[in-house]
Amino acid sequence: MSDAAEVLLRDWPKPTSERRLAAIRACLAVMRGEKPTRAARQAFIVAAKDARILLSEQV
Repeated sequence: MSDAAEVLLRDWPKPTSERRLAAIRACLAVMRGEKPTRAARQAFIVAAKDARILLSEQV
């Protein structure tokens, strides 16, 4: 989960995207044990689609 959060924080092409911010919040919630991993994964996929950088959902 920390890898996804790092990408969202450092390498994201759309820094002001609300979907990106939601994905960051979801990753942090997972790291704190407040949400299941699938919640952050789904938020990351939504943000990646929004940024047009999703290569495949089969990951």
